[in-house]
Amino acid sequence: MENLSLGLVLAAIINFGILFFAFRYFLWEKLANLLEERKKHLKASEEAEDLAKEKIERAEKEVEEILANARVKASEIEEKAEELSKQNTAKSLEKAEKEAEYIIESAKTNIEKDRLDMENNMRNKILDLSLKLSSKLFSKSEANKDFLDKELDLLTK
Repeated sequence: MENLSLGLVLAAIINFGILFFAFRYFLWEKLANLLEERKKHLKASEEAEDLAKEKIERAEKEVEEILANARVKASEIEEKAEELSKQNTAKSLEKAEKEAEYIIESAKTNIEKDRLDMENNMRNKILDLSLKLSSKLFSKSEANKDFLDKELDLLTK
């Protein structure tokens, strides 16, 4: 500390003062503005982040609501589909029953028609056979034919 002179200390203090005032005059406002802008930017970033988080939370809630509504609608659609299926099944069964009834009635009608045809054929064959027998036994075939027609009508009714 012996080499330390008052002039050197004073020169160091003056140099420091000049540097301080030059720094303050040329750079202090720019640095202060830069720091202030940085603070504003950080604050805006935080606000934007908070806003984004809120929007994400709202969007997630909306997604949950939409999914819940979609599930409800899907279950309603399933119920309607089941109901329509049951109605279609009932209609198909009803239609099949009507077709079956029609087929049965048609078959009955055909059977009755066939029975009547068979009776007429049998009557005609019996009449022919009787005419042949009576013509061999009797000489007047016209009288026998009228008699046999009457008898056959009585037998078939």
